[in-house]
Amino acid sequence: MYTVVRCFSCGRCWGVKGKARKCPHCGDQSANKLQIVSVVDNASDLQREVAAANMPDSLKKELEDRLPDGIEVNKTPSALQLMACIRIAAVNDVVTLERLGGALRGKGIRIDPEDVAEEGISQGLLMRSGDNEFILLQ
Repeated sequence: MYTVVRCFSCGRCWGVKGKARKCPHCGDQSANKLQIVSVVDNASDLQREVAAANMPDSLKKELEDRLPDGIEVNKTPSALQLMACIRIAAVNDVVTLERLGGALRGKGIRIDPEDVAEEGISQGLLMRSGDNEFILLQ
């Protein structure tokens, strides 16, 4: 599993497998302050996600049209797909909205991560532990 992260200092994105040490673009070592952009399963999808994340908004549409089809947009995912995203987002059974949003985007699911978390709470899968943070119960 790979994670696309954004540096708060320079705003550039890159991919990591495991834990990021420092920004390869500006050298900033604030690894704890990285924004998770998305989570993907393979290097091919990682390359596509990093390219799209670093592309200016005005050129993103053109890039998406030129790249080979990757992850399809899924607006009606199954419960199993949502649970898989929750499990991907869980680190030591803790799920943050930021990481859940990245897992959803990485799977092509276009649903608000807060809505998924609220549904997880109502189904007894998650328990709120703080602002934007949940504990995975199963």
